[in-house]
Amino acid sequence: MNSTNLFFKIDTSSSLPINVQIKEQIKWLIGKDLLKPNAPLPSTNQLADELAINRNTIQWVYSQLKEEGLLVMQKGRGTQVAEEENILKFKQQNPYYSFVEQTINQAYESGYNVQDVLLSGFAYVQLFGQPLEKKLKYLFIECKTISCVFYLDEIRRVSPADIQTIDISSTEENLRQAILDADVVITVNDLAPQINQFVEASNKSVITVGSSCDVQLLLNMLIQ
Repeated sequence: MNSTNLFFKIDTSSSLPINVQIKEQIKWLIGKDLLKPNAPLPSTNQLADELAINRNTIQWVYSQLKEEGLLVMQKGRGTQVAEEENILKFKQQNPYYSFVEQTINQAYESGYNVQDVLLSGFAYVQLFGQPLEKKLKYLFIECKTISCVFYLDEIRRVSPADIQTIDISSTEENLRQAILDADVVITVNDLAPQINQFVEASNKSVITVGSSCDVQLLLNMLIQ
């Protein structure tokens, strides 16, 4: 999709500010691959004229998305979607777009007013917070020759955390997916250099264990 095909809608009666409406629509288009990496966006003047709003509003949106790493603004070249690496990272950190789309379609097919459903969901979160406290998922990346360092059986026994393991000899695809699914990655110092290439792209927290003392500290943290 290029800039001439983009179509944004704003609702001036909504309690959601116009700049936030436009910003989230651009993020949605990027998250759903309707705006590809390096794709051009309309100029601030063009989009402001199309939506009949102030140019400064579009400038704010573009600047915010630039700060988030989703857009690139260059003098003489206009505004473009960021490089593929940035967009991939964004999708990995925000994988819920398809889930939202499916939920909205189900609400529509059930005969519900979609806006009422969304407002009701927002009210629920305001009143009660998250329905369930999410258990953090800890991924232990180990090697068969040194896996005993982790005392995994004891950690599973005393900790309420979701403990997962994978061996460093697994395929690259399996390693990437396991890291993507985890909240925290744990490994020994000797293996850290090998997994950095996977962890850096996923922006995950990493804990390295170098001794039995480190293991005890880790165990105390997981029990909390």
